[in-house]
Amino acid sequence: MSGRLLAIEWLPPLAGLALAGALLPPLLLLYFLRLRRRAAKVPTTFLWRRSVEDMQANVPFQRLRPSVLLLLQVLLVALVALALMQPRMDLGRAGGGRTVIAVDVSASMGATDLGPGRTRLQVAKEQAAERVDRIFGGGLFAPDPGEAMVVAFSDGARILQPFTRSRADLLRAIEAIEQTDGGSRIGDALALARAFAPAAGTEAPGAPSERPLSVELWSDGRIAALAEQALRPGETVTYHVVGRADSGDMGVESIAADRSVKDPGLVQVFATVRNDARVPAETDLELLLDGQVRAVTPRPLQVPAASGPAPGAPAGAAGAGYRAGTERVTFPPVLLPRAGVLEVRLTRRDALAADDVARVAVAAPRRLRIALVGAVDDFTATAVRLLPSETVERLSSTDFAARTAKGEAFDVVVAPAAALPSPLPAGRYLALGVPAGVAGLNPYGTKTALAVRSVKPSHPLLRAVNLDDLHVRSATATAPASDVDAVVEGPDVPLVMVARRGPVAAVVVAFDPLQSDWPYQRGFVTFVANAVEWLGTLDQAAVQESHRPGDSISVRVPEGVAAVEVSGPDGIRAAASVRDSVATFGPVQRAGAYRFRWTDARGEQVRVAAVNPAEGEGVVSAAQEISLGSATVQGVAGGGASLRDQWPWALGAAILLLLAEWWEYHRRHWLRRPAPRAGPGGDGARRGREVARPGAQPVL
Repeated sequence: MSGRLLAIEWLPPLAGLALAGALLPPLLLLYFLRLRRRAAKVPTTFLWRRSVEDMQANVPFQRLRPSVLLLLQVLLVALVALALMQPRMDLGRAGGGRTVIAVDVSASMGATDLGPGRTRLQVAKEQAAERVDRIFGGGLFAPDPGEAMVVAFSDGARILQPFTRSRADLLRAIEAIEQTDGGSRIGDALALARAFAPAAGTEAPGAPSERPLSVELWSDGRIAALAEQALRPGETVTYHVVGRADSGDMGVESIAADRSVKDPGLVQVFATVRNDARVPAETDLELLLDGQVRAVTPRPLQVPAASGPAPGAPAGAAGAGYRAGTERVTFPPVLLPRAGVLEVRLTRRDALAADDVARVAVAAPRRLRIALVGAVDDFTATAVRLLPSETVERLSSTDFAARTAKGEAFDVVVAPAAALPSPLPAGRYLALGVPAGVAGLNPYGTKTALAVRSVKPSHPLLRAVNLDDLHVRSATATAPASDVDAVVEGPDVPLVMVARRGPVAAVVVAFDPLQSDWPYQRGFVTFVANAVEWLGTLDQAAVQESHRPGDSISVRVPEGVAAVEVSGPDGIRAAASVRDSVATFGPVQRAGAYRFRWTDARGEQVRVAAVNPAEGEGVVSAAQEISLGSATVQGVAGGGASLRDQWPWALGAAILLLLAEWWEYHRRHWLRRPAPRAGPGGDGARRGREVARPGAQPVL
């Protein structure tokens, strides 16, 4: 049992009160009943009988007289009772400040290593609520609690309750915190809190001075780019560790699928399983299609243990030299003549369920309608004709403009930049050169004698493409906007870019292929095939598309469709935003399959997108300290980070009082004892004549 009184928290308050109630009344009663007599010398013992009679007639209850011994004994009992109540005081918080209750809601906070059925987030919410109770619990000697706010953060941050003095509003905000499957970044949370609470010295003239922020952080320490953050002067962070340092996890790290070129109805699935535990693990894997099991690994998969130093604080980069154990799996081809969602799932259950399954949405196989516009070189045209497609048409720039003006659309358009109109009609383009109809590319000149400096090998455009030997004689120099993705970069300028502008998506090659040696390399044909396939299936959440929590999902819909409904995990049902024939929903927070439904001239249509948990969230061992810039913050367990036990001080004071009471008692005894005198009629005779006066204590 615990309680709060006078701004102090008491663990077992009734035990101390019961002890005080049992000892103090008898102690006072003894002093009431005690006969107080003083020693006196008399000339004869004749009055001895009268003294005894007086003692027998004395009234037992007398006026309580001042006594140093009584005071010391009462204080001693009070201190022992106080120590038994185990008082704890919050000594780490100044009054009148601003407190930020920051709760991590990333995927790793869904781990259940603190108890069956209890996630880390649930424990963090309970501790945060207890902290609010302590700050705003009141008490006679409680300081001004100031104001507090509640912020939940994962990839981004959300203010659930701005600064307030209302304890009830803060508790409601904490209760409303919800789990996500995203990553963990605290930068936005700190920025929002600082925006609501200016730093000391930056207030407007005449405004009251604000105390620096006091951040109460509940997390497992798996916060990406934490070292890039820095505390401002006077700001403090209390890191409440949620989770166990020895927790390990096993999950599906990645999933990929590919349709067969020879038989588009067959899909092959690849998966990588990750083990972050310090011991090897084994598990069976299931392959599911739309929730139905289609294949199981013939024998348990053996995944090696993690190696290297213990994981550190940053999520994903679990410490220098740390390496998780991984194992790759290839499933036999699965017949999938339509669209569907493929899942790879572990049969073994562990602390974190979110990464035990990974999903990929596969579009229905279809033949693309491809247009070659303008003077497309023979190398590119041949590579396009080799692809399985419904039609490949060669059009002049004039014919292309006329047919698109009539509403005719192609799945993919391949053309030199000079042959494309400005602005570009809605569609998907493989542009050879930098077209004027794509905003944000910002061409400014020409660069010569270029080689490849860096690439993004994970991008679908570069799958099985080797660019080490690519040399470009001349390319258009561009300074692309921040939302343009540079897939291949040269020494000074990007060479291959991806730009999306509403209903327009373009893969831009910044040079004419004939101005390079690329057409003579095998990787050129592979790149063209990747680009056409990727562009042709963008609107159907194709196999190559990868979504993570925090992303917004876009699906292309036919012109005229205004209402698109989205259904997702946890019963999510909402309307997507439709603009320029593109339906957008998000940012999404939970992993799972999201289905976009609408009705057009062909009837009800469904497009599916798969969202997987954020990378790196499978590392679930809780960090015992975190670093913000140059400051290192040691983690504390539980919600009472700044509570300090006061019972040792009370017990120490009780021991000192006991010594003082002992000294006082014996001091009185020695002072009361008469000094001996020698000679006849000396000590013995005098003591024989010492009797008690009425109301006095006889001394023999």
